[in-house]
Parts: sequence; C-alpha cells; structure tokens
Amino acid sequence: MAAICWWIFFYSVFWVSSSPAPDEDLDMVRKENDLPPVLDNDAELTVPQLIRKYGYRMDSHVVITEDGYILTMFRIFPRQPVETAKLPVLMVHGLFASPAVFVLSGPNISLPYLLADDGYEVWLANVRGTRYSRDHTSMAVGSKEYWDFSWHEIGYYDLPKMIDYILNTTKASKLHYIGHSQGCTVYFAMSGSRSDYNDKIALMTALSPAVVLKRVRSPILRVMLSLADKFEEILSALNIVELLPYNENTYRVAKHVCPPEEPNNACSQLVGMIAGPHPEMYDQKLVLKFLGHVPAGASTKQLIHYIQIARSGLFRQYDYGKRGNLQTYSDWKPPTYNLNSSLAPVIIFYALNDWMVHPRDVQQFSRMLPRLVSANVVADKKFNHVDFLLSQNVRSQVFDKLIPILNQYSDV
Repeated sequence: MAAICWWIFFYSVFWVSSSPAPDEDLDMVRKENDLPPVLDNDAELTVPQLIRKYGYRMDSHVVITEDGYILTMFRIFPRQPVETAKLPVLMVHGLFASPAVFVLSGPNISLPYLLADDGYEVWLANVRGTRYSRDHTSMAVGSKEYWDFSWHEIGYYDLPKMIDYILNTTKASKLHYIGHSQGCTVYFAMSGSRSDYNDKIALMTALSPAVVLKRVRSPILRVMLSLADKFEEILSALNIVELLPYNENTYRVAKHVCPPEEPNNACSQLVGMIAGPHPEMYDQKLVLKFLGHVPAGASTKQLIHYIQIARSGLFRQYDYGKRGNLQTYSDWKPPTYNLNSSLAPVIIFYALNDWMVHPRDVQQFSRMLPRLVSANVVADKKFNHVDFLLSQNVRSQVFDKLIPILNQYSDV
C-alpha cells in the first residue's frame, strides 16, 4: 500500500493542479490577456515542436559531462534583434519535469517566450535521466550504474558543463540562472561545492527554492515522509533505480482518469492537498496538456536525497549511512553545502500557499545567503508551488516583476 501511495503522490504532484475555474471563465482570461488557446494536441508535441509552433527560432545542443552523461539543451533565440546585447539565460526545471513545463502556457505568459520577446537568448536545460537526456558514453541507460546519481551530481557535473558550454557558445562572460524547485537545489549544490562558478552567474533567480524543507505542510507529503524508511526498503528490495520515466501512454490514460470537463476530479482534489489549493487560476485543459510531458523521469536516489534533507533539516550531500559515509567522505556524516561560498547575487520568489516549500523555510534559507538581492513573496496569497508553472496569473504576479530586475543585471 505504501508503494502505491507513493506512486499516486509523485505522479500527481508534478502533473496536475487544484480544481479549475469554469473553462469559459479561463478562456475569457486568456483572450483578454492575448494568450494563445490551450490545445490538447500540444500534449503530444516535443519541446522543440512546441517552441517552433509559436514562431520562435530554436536549436538543440548536446554536451557531455565529466562523468560521461550526454545531455541536451534547447536554445530559444531572441524574437527580434536588440541594439544592446543581453546576457544569456539558463533555465533549469524541477524534479520529474523537463523544460516543457516552462513553455506549455504559450506566448505572453511562459517565461522563456517573455524573455525572448525582451531580447534574451534562453537556454533550457535537460538534466540527466530525464526525457531528453537519457544517454551515456559508456553505460547503458537501463543499468544500475547509470542511475547511481542524486541531484548532487546534477549540480556538480551537469550545471557546470552546461554553463561553460553556453558561455563558450555565446562569448558572454556571465549568464542569468533561473531555477524552479529542484532547479534551485542543484544550483546551490553547485555554488556550495564549486565556488569558482559564482563568477559566471550575473543573477540567480530562485522560484520556490527547495533547499530548506523542515516545515512541509502537505498532509499527504508528511505521511509519505513518515513512511520513507519502508519506501526505501521496498525500492532496494525490488532493485528499482529509476522513478516515473516519460511514457507517451500516460497522457492517454490521464484523459480518462481525470477528464477536464469534470471540474473537481480526483487528480485536482489530491494535488490541492499536496501543492496547496488554488482553484481559481487553473485551466484544466492546460493541466491535461501538462500530463503529456510530465513525469519525465528521475533516479530513486534524487528522491531519497530530498527525503534525507527534509528529515534532517540539513542541506548536505547524500547520506550513505555511517559506514558508507566513511568510505565516501572519510567522515561518518555527509558534508554540508557551504552556502557562504554562494557569492553570486540571488533573488527569490516564494508563495504563501506553497505546501511543499513553506514560506518560513524560504525565509530561513534566504538569511543563509551572503548576496541576497531580495526575497519576494507573491502577492496572491493562494499562489502555490506549481503556480510558477501553470497559473494563469503568474506573469502579473512574478514574471513582470522579474524581467526588469534581470535587465538591471544584464551588462554584457
């Protein structure tokens, strides 16, 4: 039963949102704000197809990490030439996601399009093990060895390689970094262990940073945390090293399990209990479109690492147990990331109704940063963890405030 609950939880938390407002109301909101209509066939397009569909130029780039993982990045070019060149932007997605989550809402609302409209070159990361980055120079993707990584390795190997590649390609001296949830976790794992990369970041933007996780409010997630030991035992016994890979059949199943014409379906109710309820700002058509792209895969070790920091209250490397830690770190405790060495400027946006990353945890985390520009609470008091991706008011609540700040830090 515990394993079944975990399966339901993680499929739902990154797939769907709270129950929607009536479709006709949200259709009017999109029309009044010049937003494109939500089309179901978008669920079956790849990220490059989605970007090109809306008339933006893009291309794909492949990089290979020091430990042999082959990663793909998508680059979106500025919509129009600009008189003054701006620094490139790297956007990094969360756990079980892909860069599809950043572009699904379409022009005039999705951040990559808004940035491209403003003259920025935007690079979308695909971290190891996800739908578009499932390859290695020597290891088979189905092997246990391939999946022997946590989000630590993403921060230590993937991000530096992508950052160096972008700077070498664009000839820029620095770039902007924007992360959501795990996209923030991996950044601070990097800046806390490879401090030389701080000089390559003009501004780090953290959207709901999953770093301090002491006060999780979701009753479902709290139950899951209490069952973590048994969950880990089950995964180990079954030799499960990968969780929730991308599957094209997921969308087809979701259309029947959680039909958008039912405004209070099971998925909506469940996720309202996980991410925080906010029914007014979700279009169920967009949620269903989301299901065509997420989940996109992750290692079991990534998930367990999150459980460890939530239960210990410490932002530190993977805990292998006393014996394993001695072998790995020459100490019986895993090393704590040194946030004092995270010297690039940081701006934070967080939500009061985020049941996964508590606002007090974000406030505590912000006090640990040596170069905090500002920690900004979203004005909409119902804004939650997935609103940064799916809410119809995310532009007015967050992005319209963020872009002018990026412009202040965009001297090439």
